[in-house]
Amino acid sequence: MANILLIEPDYKCKQPPLGLMKISFFHKNILHDYVRFTKGKLPEALSGTKWDRVYVTSLFTFEWKVTIEAIEYAKTLVDSTDKIVVGGIAATMLPDQIYEETGIQPVCGLLNEPGKLGLPGDECIDQITPDYSMLEDIDYVYPFNNAYFLSATKGCGNKCGFCAVQTLEPKFIPYIDIKDRIKAIDERFGPKKDLILMDNNVLRSPRFNDIIDDIIAAGFGKGATYKNPRTGKIVQRYVDFNQGLDALFLTEEKAKRLGEIALRPARVAFDHIEDRDIYERALRLCAKNGITELSNYVLYNSEDFGGKGKKYHADTPADLYDRMKITLDLLDELNAEYGKAERIAAFSFPMRYIPLSAHERGYVGSQWNAKFLRAVQRMLVPTQGKGVCSRSFFEADFGKSADDFVRFLSMPEKLIAARGKISTKSRGKASETEEQFAIRKAGWERDQKKIQMWNSLYTQLGDEHEDFINLIGDNEYLPEKVLGITSTIQRKLYILYLTTPRLVALLGMIDKNSPTYSIVKAFIIEECPDLYKDILDIVAESEVQQNYIFKNFAEFFGRDGVSDLLKRLVISDFAVDKQLSKWDMISKKEGIGYIDFELIRVYRRFVDLDVLSKDEHDIAQKYILEMDMTEMASILATHIEKFESLLLSAVDTEKGQAVLKKVTKTITKNIQIKLENFLGEK
Repeated sequence: MANILLIEPDYKCKQPPLGLMKISFFHKNILHDYVRFTKGKLPEALSGTKWDRVYVTSLFTFEWKVTIEAIEYAKTLVDSTDKIVVGGIAATMLPDQIYEETGIQPVCGLLNEPGKLGLPGDECIDQITPDYSMLEDIDYVYPFNNAYFLSATKGCGNKCGFCAVQTLEPKFIPYIDIKDRIKAIDERFGPKKDLILMDNNVLRSPRFNDIIDDIIAAGFGKGATYKNPRTGKIVQRYVDFNQGLDALFLTEEKAKRLGEIALRPARVAFDHIEDRDIYERALRLCAKNGITELSNYVLYNSEDFGGKGKKYHADTPADLYDRMKITLDLLDELNAEYGKAERIAAFSFPMRYIPLSAHERGYVGSQWNAKFLRAVQRMLVPTQGKGVCSRSFFEADFGKSADDFVRFLSMPEKLIAARGKISTKSRGKASETEEQFAIRKAGWERDQKKIQMWNSLYTQLGDEHEDFINLIGDNEYLPEKVLGITSTIQRKLYILYLTTPRLVALLGMIDKNSPTYSIVKAFIIEECPDLYKDILDIVAESEVQQNYIFKNFAEFFGRDGVSDLLKRLVISDFAVDKQLSKWDMISKKEGIGYIDFELIRVYRRFVDLDVLSKDEHDIAQKYILEMDMTEMASILATHIEKFESLLLSAVDTEKGQAVLKKVTKTITKNIQIKLENFLGEK
């Protein structure tokens, strides 16, 4: 008996690795080996185990890094790399690159031919019963787990340029009997709730009627139910042709047959705007035959490609918008006609195109840019992967026209997320106090003003629109770029894309004698004061901050800026010891003599021990805000004996220890600064 390890790389996926499930069954029940499954690395308790054979699966090529890591990890678990078998989608698409990177020649395609694994009986693996028990070896829970994972056909035949199926399953097999496989799974692992069919083009099969008959015979006719063996609860069963249905092959008769099974949803591909007529016809046929939950895959970011016997042009952002809107418009029409008994729903799933050889997700199509692609992903966040299904959400998120959509794509990502009304769902609950909600609301209101400013400036671009889109297209917003922008409108707009730390970095790059200085300063303080509030926040609130933040702030905004910072801090009684210490060091180094932050720290120690009366406290704060350090020092000097007395009497208390600790740090810091200054002079 051999020890067999199955590894799925540590990427996120919705379905368990069907290939490994079949290999597991083969080794357990035919070769009678010990089999262990892991996602990523093994638990620590098994880390030193050596295995007789290790299988590593792969998924998409853009998961390249984590896949290679899994293969390299497998090498540490065997005595020889001959004991490692690599297969799956990425391995089949890029076998030479896998070999060059790891030294292991992958097994390509389906396990449907003798000799691929070099084991007796290995020609049957592709059609074998999946081993559901192996999923108990891991803590990871796949979103789709309580289902039969089967295929009633193999291959496709369309040979679309963007699709891997022609490589993975080059031969079209029109019929595979699923009834016996479902029976075998039931006997060994118990009945499953749903039926997920991995067919790539089931509608192409000349035996489509036989496939539907098999689905019904297996217990998945329309209205089929499933009794949960643990809870006893009866729920609806569903059939899902997970890879989608090809609208080109959907006929009246086939739509009628689809209406006889528990299909949810009917996934219909809408890969290109040129397929509009075929797509609309398919949805109408589905609705006519009682299929009330519809879904589509909307491919975007693709190049020119061939498929289905024709040529398609590279899509544009407007094409993506139009295809989603077409679905919503058609949905309204269908509900007006068929939705009286049960309302029809349709979900759009934008699917970003990534080349079949890509090692990562960063590919940008010729009609797109990195900024727009990132913006689409941000717009989809509220859907939580469930798709776009309502007009109200679509128009709020994507716009009421393709022009609106492009405008939203151009907006800074943070402002894209801030559009719309503020959520109040967590208000008053344990997850958010009234005070926390007030802070969140203030931030939201600040963002609304920035959105108004952005919209105003964006509208003023006029003939500069294309130049600005090119400027932001790389989705990398660097402060130094601002210095090279000659257009005032574009310069102001670009500032809204900078994170606050990068905006502060920009302040240190600007020559105070240049026209840019007055333009940027006026924009931040007068035109868009919420940016100034952001800067004050990061200077005041960040305990661990790099020196440039206060230095750039103080140099750029001068005494007025420091005055605003003090006003920002007076609310909390200047309770920011770490920041005060750092600012004092920078101020002394930069020769800023109108403020002494270390003296404010000393004042804080007087506050800690309640040395000052309320009137004296108010006067001290007044002098701090006026940056009159001499008068402030005189107030403290007047009460130094009282401070010493209170500190000595409280030294054995927790409060006294805390103050003593802070005083000690202040003294140590002063000595450190003096030493640094001395050594610097040397």
